[in-house]
Amino acid sequence: MRSSIRLAALAAVSCLAFAGCSAEVSVGGGSDASGEEIADEVRGDYADETGIALKRLTCEGVEANVGEKFTCSGRNARGVQLEIAGKVTDTSGDGFDYSWHVTGAVAPGVLYERALRRQIEEEGVALAEIRCPVEVEVEVGEELSCRATDANGSSRGVTLRLTDLDGGFEYSVDGEASSESPSA
Repeated sequence: MRSSIRLAALAAVSCLAFAGCSAEVSVGGGSDASGEEIADEVRGDYADETGIALKRLTCEGVEANVGEKFTCSGRNARGVQLEIAGKVTDTSGDGFDYSWHVTGAVAPGVLYERALRRQIEEEGVALAEIRCPVEVEVEVGEELSCRATDANGSSRGVTLRLTDLDGGFEYSVDGEASSESPSA
């Protein structure tokens, strides 16, 4: 029995806050952009793409030369720490265009606990508690060891295997894979 679910607490859209997000943006008037200008643009695009606000974002400034790269780091409203990479793509016209994408994410374990609780309880098991690592570096194939305690006080190990960079995972309870269920 196998379950593949998405973290509804994390993924409002497919690119949530992780590596799937990217955008092309334009910065007008000048041969370079300050880190604040880039952060303002990325912050707006990120919110438009994901429906999640960036609470903190700092970016490097960049010169308007095709191929110039920059990085940003920040945290979204759900507490996910993000690393973002960008590159100047065009310098024609007033200003320049650049693209960006999320290159790394560290999510609070509580987001996985909530999604796992919801999935297990949908399968008819009342839970008292679920504990996962405090922070989760989101990498495809990474396995997390969590602990679930049912309403009767019985405790079992739960292993989550991350299936994508958007918060999806499969899980098994004490080595027995869970039943198939649709993505949330």
